Amino acid sequence: RGPAPAGAACARAARSVTVPAASGTLGILPRHQPVAASLTAGRVRLRTPDRPTAELRIGGGFVVVDQDEVTILADDATWVRAR
Repeated sequence: RGPAPAGAACARAARSVTVPAASGTLGILPRHQPVAASLTAGRVRLRTPDRPTAELRIGGGFVVVDQDEVTILADDATWVRAR
């Protein structure tokens, strides 16, 4: 068995979210169509109203977008300094 889920790393409003989808980079803006996609290892970029960019390094996982909510289930996640 793998490690137990660690919980939510982030729950805040975002102007956009960019994820490393298996089919290529996926940019998510408000009112995005519902989607579910596999993620590869890489960086998740969050552009929030109060900060220009926040980034997480993930080891892969899944993203689900539904009704203006983005849920990322990642194998692991670490906050990194935005480039």
